[in-house]
Amino acid sequence: MIYLLLSILSSTGIFLLFRSFPKWNVDTFPAIIINYLVACTCGILMLSEDFHIKDQLAEPWLQGGLMVGALFITLFYLMAYTAQKMGVAVSSMATKMSMVIPIAWFMITDPSDSASRLKVAGVVLALASVLMISERSKKDQFQAKFLLFPLIIFVGSGIIDLVIGHFSDGQLSQRNQQYLFTSAPFFTSGILGILFLTTGAALGKTKIRINGATILGGIALGLVNFASIFFLVNTFDARLMERSAIIPINNLGIIMLSALLAAILFREKFTKKKIVGIVLAIVAICLVSL
Repeated sequence: MIYLLLSILSSTGIFLLFRSFPKWNVDTFPAIIINYLVACTCGILMLSEDFHIKDQLAEPWLQGGLMVGALFITLFYLMAYTAQKMGVAVSSMATKMSMVIPIAWFMITDPSDSASRLKVAGVVLALASVLMISERSKKDQFQAKFLLFPLIIFVGSGIIDLVIGHFSDGQLSQRNQQYLFTSAPFFTSGILGILFLTTGAALGKTKIRINGATILGGIALGLVNFASIFFLVNTFDARLMERSAIIPINNLGIIMLSALLAAILFREKFTKKKIVGIVLAIVAICLVSL
């Protein structure tokens, strides 16, 4: 259970850092690329000397991890674009609601996973809590012509959770494999991010502005980002509960803790809807855990 708590804490750290970047004068996109490189390096440095990456290249879990990395940075672009066109709440909601994809997949395909009435009720309440906590601002304008973007975010985010859950359940038998699997997506994202940034700069569409705050912000983000995936991998591997239960508990834990800390640290308003959403999330976690 400690791994699950650490995953929730580190994932919440990601949102708090993003929220603090404007105050710290951090240029977000370069910081994200630095974050990918730092997160990738973390796992590589932890590998033992007798563990050779080239011997693992044919492993499905490593190939899956590398492919997921392409989704990481692609979805980041789409989330930013969707937030601009349809509002932040629409973008974040598409990401959070995507948990239904891996939950449904594991309940249907995994013989060791169950689809009890309590769990299904918990998942329904979990989705309701996401809707309540992620309420849209009155400024957000829903535009049907951009509906494809949140749909892609929804499916892509679901695939990421699905791949991590699939390969983490007993397939990573060594600690070195867990380190490498965690680093793999960040490696792909880092390479693609550098290509996007340099290409944009060469075409005059992007200005590269890297200051000390951006570097430090990127390093901090990379450390908590690596931790969030690594601890989630270990949560699945520990098999303390079914995979279809881990995903909603992890997501709801992040949502609740982020909302609470945002209210405390950044004085964000706690509306009645958010309070109801957090109560529903607590009930959902209890039902899914049972």
